[in-house]
Amino acid sequence: MNNNVDEKDVLDGIKKIYNYVANTKNITSRYIIVLALSALFLDAYDFAAFSFGVSSFQANYPYISTFELGAVAGSVNVGALFGAFVGGWLTDKLGRRFMFILNMVLFVFMAILAGFSVNPYEAIFFRTLLGFALGADTATGFTYIFEFLDSKQRLFWSNLWQLQWYLMYLGTIGFLIVPFFLYTHDLTNPYLWRIIMWVGAGIAVVILIFRSKIPESILWNAYHGKLSDALKALKKLYGVELKGVPDINYNLSKTKTTGKEIFGIFKKSKIRELVYAFNGNFEQGMIFYTFGFYLPYILLSFHFAGSLATIQATTIYYAAGAVAGVLTAYLTNKLGTKIQYVVGAVLEGISLILLGVTLQFHLAFSLLIAFAGSFFFFHVIGPASQGMTSINTFFGANERGTAAGWGYFFVKAAAVIGLFMGPTLIAVLGDLNLSYVLGGYAIATGILGAFIGFDTRTYKETDVEAAETLK
Repeated sequence: MNNNVDEKDVLDGIKKIYNYVANTKNITSRYIIVLALSALFLDAYDFAAFSFGVSSFQANYPYISTFELGAVAGSVNVGALFGAFVGGWLTDKLGRRFMFILNMVLFVFMAILAGFSVNPYEAIFFRTLLGFALGADTATGFTYIFEFLDSKQRLFWSNLWQLQWYLMYLGTIGFLIVPFFLYTHDLTNPYLWRIIMWVGAGIAVVILIFRSKIPESILWNAYHGKLSDALKALKKLYGVELKGVPDINYNLSKTKTTGKEIFGIFKKSKIRELVYAFNGNFEQGMIFYTFGFYLPYILLSFHFAGSLATIQATTIYYAAGAVAGVLTAYLTNKLGTKIQYVVGAVLEGISLILLGVTLQFHLAFSLLIAFAGSFFFFHVIGPASQGMTSINTFFGANERGTAAGWGYFFVKAAAVIGLFMGPTLIAVLGDLNLSYVLGGYAIATGILGAFIGFDTRTYKETDVEAAETLK
């Protein structure tokens, strides 16, 4: 190892490593992407399973208020709210792989303890810590895939993240909810929600085992001066020995963190980018968790459908989301992210309004399923996919973790409001008025995005410029 290297040689080496990774297709992408974004499987699992488990929890503790019921459901998102931006900063500071392992260990223990809770307040506490792990891990996962793939792959794969959600929804229904219903014929059984927590812990253990083999991000190593580690990873993952890069781990003093960096992405030069991405993230979280999460609850509690019909309806509109999750990734390199963001948001809003009309006038149940399906379809096509893809494009490797964390923070901030206030809003406004209000917000988001949005295909990435700032 050569220690006689000046900082200019190190910076030149960082650029060479970035250029290679950004322009070289990674043949191991599918395996790594699934592991990197596996927190989304867990988040989706908890969402899908606990949307059916709300009535089960209420049956276990019939004395709790609607606000407390919302707190139990929303506590995961309270934890994720803080886990997202703190975990995003920590992943820039400590490394992607370290956070991957730490987050899964925390999730496993908290899920087990939540399942053994003896009162609602213990469940809220453990589910909050569980959520912290999910929020931190999602920020880490998005950061990792943007640093593991070339420029075209990263846009395709990052826009598949909603597919992982909906596949897990369908898997949860098929392998947990349906068998439980066939065995008990009762989705209000007080043991259902506990089983949901323990199954989640088991899934996390499997993820943790596979993650133990995941390598550190090449670009994180490089941008922290660890060129020797980056070169070893390049040889292992790409089978190349990159020439002209110093084989040294060099101390880049300006990569040290003090905590202030957590707010460093809020720059005047990035105002449009931040408003565009963060509003899209907030919109998708608000609509999804205020209305989408409670849709099975609405169908059951307001007697629009029985248990079996609710399962069937939920399966259909989750399937529509899964189809959109695949389609949006393939449309990214053809239409771009901005067009999908705008069109998706507007049609999502129209679908919600039509869904409200169906509920208001008690129209055919088939229409309810159709409009719910179109709502989920365009929700995925729009800001739900494009918001996180955009925020990761807008920042370089030395800030991407923090930016991804803030991006998911706005998703979860909306989720907290939606889940905590969902039952109360449904009771006060009524399900139909709520759908009208949220539909209007979605349309407004699409219109705003048309004026201030960016197409990530043509947005100038800042990874190379970030290296220059280390001088």
